[in-house]
Amino acid sequence: MTKLKMSLKTNKKNILLDRYAGEWVAFANGKVVAHGETLKGLMKKVEKLKANKRPSVLLVPRKGAYVI
Repeated sequence: MTKLKMSLKTNKKNILLDRYAGEWVAFANGKVVAHGETLKGLMKKVEKLKANKRPSVLLVPRKGAYVI
């Protein structure tokens, strides 16, 4: 079995997500702007950013998790 590398393709570049395995991640303007273990904690970090654009949020699967 081969290891899968997790990445997010944006219009600017590919962002490797392996280091964020099992965490919630927020993206804005083609880059990671915040990450955290819980969604609630991540949203507190995002609120402190006071960004002009609302970021997209996703949960990165843990390493070894099955992705369908």
